[in-house]
Amino acid sequence: MNYNNTYESNIKEYTVTELSNALKKTLEVNFDIIHLRGEVSGLTTAASGHVYLSLKDKNNSLIDGIIWKGQASRINFKLEDGMEVLVIGRLSTYAPRSKYNIIINSIEIAGEGALLKLIEERRRKLAEEGLFKEEFKKTLPFIPEVIGIITTDSGAAFDDIVVRVKQRYPVKILFYPVAVQGPGAAGQISKAINQINNLSKLKKNIQAPDILIVGRGGGSLEDLMAFNEEEVVRAIFESKIPIISAVGHEIDNSLSDYVADVRAPTPTAAAEIALPDISVVKKNIDVFSNTIFSSIQNRINFNKEKYKKYILPNFFKIIENKIQSLDIKNSELIYKKNSFFESTKNKISQNKIEFHSPLNYCKNQMLNLSSKAKLLGSVYKNLIDKKYYLFANKPESINEKYNKIITSMRLKYIKSSSALEAYNYTNILKKGFALIKNEDNQSIIRSKSVTKDTKANIHFYDGTIKALLKKNGK
Repeated sequence: MNYNNTYESNIKEYTVTELSNALKKTLEVNFDIIHLRGEVSGLTTAASGHVYLSLKDKNNSLIDGIIWKGQASRINFKLEDGMEVLVIGRLSTYAPRSKYNIIINSIEIAGEGALLKLIEERRRKLAEEGLFKEEFKKTLPFIPEVIGIITTDSGAAFDDIVVRVKQRYPVKILFYPVAVQGPGAAGQISKAINQINNLSKLKKNIQAPDILIVGRGGGSLEDLMAFNEEEVVRAIFESKIPIISAVGHEIDNSLSDYVADVRAPTPTAAAEIALPDISVVKKNIDVFSNTIFSSIQNRINFNKEKYKKYILPNFFKIIENKIQSLDIKNSELIYKKNSFFESTKNKISQNKIEFHSPLNYCKNQMLNLSSKAKLLGSVYKNLIDKKYYLFANKPESINEKYNKIITSMRLKYIKSSSALEAYNYTNILKKGFALIKNEDNQSIIRSKSVTKDTKANIHFYDGTIKALLKKNGK
């Protein structure tokens, strides 16, 4: 028995086409999606818009690649021969030639030198457009009610931020998980920024954050490339919500750091920048409250001393004293009247013995007495009338005088109180004004007093914030 002939007779016979198709099926099934690193060579762009190239490694092994027109239009950098790239695609074959190649769906620069060159070109371009200017930077709120976080849910960045928020000043957190590296990461990040900015239109029952923290933990330059993509940079620039960029570690820099309103060296530092220390806030509130209380108390004491002279007199006591004085005058008049009558009576009695004729004496005395009685009656009447006038009219005159004094003093007091109330420290702050003082507790009222970076305390009606005043370079 010939085993060689038997063996050969059991081998399946293929046509060239059948073998090519079988190989094509095997490759496409077993190598669906692959990541491939290599150096670009033989780069050509067809009239149709499709891009043809080869990828080679250090051993000069080659594989042909194709980027269809639709995908080629999405490449955001200039593809050149000699550039090291990282591609994602699927293997395929061209059956008529029995040749396999890779259909490229996405392509990124892989070499650090090439990446740095690309980043620098983008930085210059965006800087010329003005996206990094300080005049477009937004101010962070002193105490936000809600903080938004855009990062991956698989890294430590989110946990680090949450822990530090709870330690410093617990507030609400809105978390939007995204991919932070690899294909599609830049699109997810920019989409998250845009959607959160339009949250009120999308979800009316969710409160929009006052601050956004966008970032991730450390990694290689390639890992951080999503935050150097132009669409992410533009999304940060167009955000109405202030953004803190927290990408990588302190030594890492990205274009997102340039365009963000504030750059944080780490995600943990971003939480520290976004929120004040609650213990420090409470201490400052206590100090400010004591200062305000002392100021008010000093003002009250000052006003007491100032307006002591305006205390109204007891005019009822004054009228009472005047009535008493009138009674004394009346008693004096009565005494003088009685003394006059008694003195006249004695004189008449002494003169009786000097007349020889009692009848003539009586007649003369009667005439004299009658005349004096009339005079005395007139004097007495005048005295009584004067007493009555003083008693009846004087109080009215006193009342009228003191009513005028009281009215005048009352008007002066009301006017002074209104003036004091108008310049009251608290009332001025209630009208929407603020008091700005430097670190030496001196008021800042002119822009000339502000240097390049001036630390200041801004006093509002309901609290005080610390601020860093930056002077416009112009």
